[in-house]
Amino acid sequence: YSLLSIDLQTSASGHLNGTAKKQHWSTDLTWSRYANWWSWALSQDYGTGGVGLLALLTAPLAWTMFLYHVYLIWAGTTTNESSKWSDWREDIDRGLVYKYVGKGDASSSIDREVEPYVDWPIHSNQRLHRSEDGRAPSATSNENWGMSNPSGPGPEAETGASSWTPVYGLHEIENLYDLGFWDNLMDVFRNV
Repeated sequence: YSLLSIDLQTSASGHLNGTAKKQHWSTDLTWSRYANWWSWALSQDYGTGGVGLLALLTAPLAWTMFLYHVYLIWAGTTTNESSKWSDWREDIDRGLVYKYVGKGDASSSIDREVEPYVDWPIHSNQRLHRSEDGRAPSATSNENWGMSNPSGPGPEAETGASSWTPVYGLHEIENLYDLGFWDNLMDVFRNV
């Protein structure tokens, strides 16, 4: 802009009744005359004009990517995770997802020499199951997942009932990595 504007300032001095040296070249121009002057400048210095037009046309792409990144920070996901969440959403809409809420898996110990410290919870007390036929998993599947009831088998083991509940929306599912917008934003800057 500044290179072409300097060219326009010097070139326009002879065409604007000698007042261009006292004021900016674009002062008191109508929009159509302003556009005509810019098109003239672009045709005179096509190298600078071409780079300027390229920058002008690619700026929306850069802003779109920036705003999408801000959205991902707000949502507490990565690009890969947003794809996985859309898969879960489709399965929830078809009624194929069940949730088990139980005690968190505290049996696994964390080796801090291998695992770095993170602000989000490492374990969840929630397990999800994607069903092929739309039916809830059996009560024995809880034990297969390491989620046995600490107070004993309970009535569901005798009746065959399950403590898995259907999921009706993504708002029912816990996202471990979503700390809230400001904490997610600070996490981005801490890990740069």
